[in-house]
Amino acid sequence: MLAAMVIIRWRLVTDGRDRPLVEVRVRHRRRPSGRYPCGRCGAPAARYDRGRGAPRRWRHLDMGFGTCELVARLWRVDCPGCGPTTVGVSWARHGSAFTRAFEDLVAYTAVAANKSHAARRYGIGWKAVDNICERVLAEALNGVDLLEGLVAIGIDEVKAKKGQRYLTVVSDHFTGRVIWAKKGRSKDVVGKFFDDLGEDRSKALGFVTADGAEWIRTVVAERAPDAVICLDTFHLIGWATKALDEVRRDTWQDLRASGDADKATEFKGLRWVLLRNWENLSGRQKGVIRDLATANKRMFRAWQLKEELREIMAMGPIAAARALDDWLAWASRSKLGPFVKLARTVRRYRESIEATIEWRLTNGLAESNNSEIGRLRRNARGFHKPEKFITMVMLSRGELCPDLPWQQAA
Repeated sequence: MLAAMVIIRWRLVTDGRDRPLVEVRVRHRRRPSGRYPCGRCGAPAARYDRGRGAPRRWRHLDMGFGTCELVARLWRVDCPGCGPTTVGVSWARHGSAFTRAFEDLVAYTAVAANKSHAARRYGIGWKAVDNICERVLAEALNGVDLLEGLVAIGIDEVKAKKGQRYLTVVSDHFTGRVIWAKKGRSKDVVGKFFDDLGEDRSKALGFVTADGAEWIRTVVAERAPDAVICLDTFHLIGWATKALDEVRRDTWQDLRASGDADKATEFKGLRWVLLRNWENLSGRQKGVIRDLATANKRMFRAWQLKEELREIMAMGPIAAARALDDWLAWASRSKLGPFVKLARTVRRYRESIEATIEWRLTNGLAESNNSEIGRLRRNARGFHKPEKFITMVMLSRGELCPDLPWQQAA
């Protein structure tokens, strides 16, 4: 920034102000070629005229407890593509009343906290912060293609607002970044992602991780036929724990109907012990599980089915395929309705389950991004428009938020 700027003079203004103002007069460094960047597209162009109106001002980084403004007269250039346009300056983005360093600092604060906090901290309006975030993101996206070179991606939805309103978010397994986000969760939304990706890059995809949602799987199978679809392990085990809890709830209801209120109450309290992984149980809790083998064989059988499915997901591909055959046979004849239903679901998604076991790709990365996206939503107390939410998601999880100005200088 300093290399293309000439500082003419500065003065301290204190009269009639809550905070002192350091006013710095600057100009663009003249170039021997006589050609300067267009403010809109950046293409080199010849000078057109001296510009019109009063000198322009840009809010810069604060100096101590005072504010700082850069002041300069800007001439216009005759751009071949844009026509007569204000010359581009190195210290500010086109159309902004703030310097580039100030905008980067505000965007960083908005991502780390929220827009309201950034507005209060720097004494500007909330709308100004919102516009700054959009300008910073637009410039960052103009300089990078997030959809280039994709091999393995994760597709998931994240809650955007109350009332079943969601965003569809796509993450890159190699970089960990969110590379695409759009309002809604449907086949049409996933189709828009593949439209942006393009036919050639869609065919080059190797792996796609997702849950069992058909609105994702159907479109992926059609638009990226060579991609291996991996079913997220977390969702698979989630189906098993849900089936286990249904068996527990049915057993509890049977005990209540039989009039044994004490046993029913005791059994109801076993919920979290049954749902926790075996290795996370205390010695006393493990004893409770062992006692079920004689006290309630039906419940113990359901717990064993859940735990064995977890163990299968940690096996090697060949051993897992054989164990999965045995598990499906056992679950199908277990006489436990929820697990009989789960066995049918596992058969339906078996190819994707085996792909997950072989390639060890899950949607854990997407879930991690979703947690951070949830933090952004909570810090902001929600977003009225999904587009504003997506802007913050891409700045944060797309890793497009600029560093602090002094870190950039370093």
